[in-house]
Amino acid sequence: MLARIAPAPCLALVVIGLGACPKAPAPIEPARPSSVVKLDIGTPEIVAVAPAPMTPPTLFDTVALAPAEGDTTDYQKEGQRYLAEGRAMEAVGALRLALSARATPEVWQLLGEAYLAGGDDDKGVACLEEAVSSDATAIAARRVLAKRYLATNAGARAREHIDEMLRQDPQDAAARQMLGRAFMQQKMWQEAIAAFSLVVQSQPDNIHAHNNIGYSAIQIGELELARSHLERTLSLEPQEGYMLNNLGVTYERLGRHAEAHAAFSRAAELSPRYAQAKLNRDRLQAGLTQDERIVSAETLLQLRVQPLDDTEDGGDLADPVGAAVDAATGGGIRLAPSDRQNDGPMP
Repeated sequence: MLARIAPAPCLALVVIGLGACPKAPAPIEPARPSSVVKLDIGTPEIVAVAPAPMTPPTLFDTVALAPAEGDTTDYQKEGQRYLAEGRAMEAVGALRLALSARATPEVWQLLGEAYLAGGDDDKGVACLEEAVSSDATAIAARRVLAKRYLATNAGARAREHIDEMLRQDPQDAAARQMLGRAFMQQKMWQEAIAAFSLVVQSQPDNIHAHNNIGYSAIQIGELELARSHLERTLSLEPQEGYMLNNLGVTYERLGRHAEAHAAFSRAAELSPRYAQAKLNRDRLQAGLTQDERIVSAETLLQLRVQPLDDTEDGGDLADPVGAAVDAATGGGIRLAPSDRQNDGPMP
C-alpha cells in the first residue's frame, strides 16, 4: 500500500516548487510599415589628403661639399689661389668645400666670383646675393654684383647695390660712376649727368665720366654742355673711336659740318672696324663744300696730335673734339642727324 502511494508527495513537491504555471508570452505583432523619407546624398566625395609640402633645399644645400673626415686643408685659401691663377673650376671645387666648413660672406663672395669666372652666371649671382643678404656691409660683393648687372643691361638691379654702397660711403667715386651708367641704361639722362658731374669734381681727368656727360647731354639736346665735356676728352686718354663718333654727332647737330666730318674720319682711323663711323663720314662728305673739305682736312690733322691743348674750362677749341660713352654702356651714338636738304636717308 505504501509502495503505491509514495510518488504522490513527490509530485506535490514539484508542483509547490514551480507554483502556478506561467502564461505563455503574447505573440509579437509585425510592425506596420511607416512612410520613410529617403535622402539623396549623392556620390560620396573622396577627399585626398595632400602630403605636407617639402622644404626646398637652400642654396647652401645645393652647393656646399663636405670634406673628408679629418681633412684640415684650408680650402678658402686654396680657392683664392686658384682664382688668382685663372683656374675657375678648381676654385669652385675648393670653395664649395670651404663653404661647408664656414659659410661666411667672404666665402660666398669668392665662390660667386669663381662661378662667374667659370661661366655659370646664375650660380655666381646667387652666391653673391647670399653674401650681401647675410652681411649688408659686404661692399666687395655688392661691387661685383653691380658690375655684373650693368654688364647685362640690368640698370635697375645694379642700382639696388650701388645705392647701398653710396649710403655707406658717399665719396665712393667708382660707385658714383656706376650709378651714372645705371641711370644711362634706364634713360634717366638728367640723373646720369648729375652723377657723372660729381665724379669729375673729384676726378677731373676721368675721360669716361666726361664722355658720358656729353653722351647724356646729347640725348636731351643740351649740345653746348655735350660739347664742353666732349672737347675735354681730347686732352685725355685713352681715346676710342666711339668717342670721336659722338663728337661728330655733337658738331653736326650744332651745324659745324666740316668739324663733324673730321671727327667721324678720326673715329674711323682709331677703330678701323667701326662701320658706323665710316657710314657717318661718307654720308656727311657727300654734302661738303670745297671750303668745308679744306677745313675738315686741317682739323683732322690737329685731331691726330694727342693730347690737344684745351681751355681752362674745357670749352671751345679751334679744332673738333671727341666724345664717347663708356664702352660698357653700349658704345657711341650710332647715327648723326642731318639738317641738309640734299642729304638722303641716314644709314
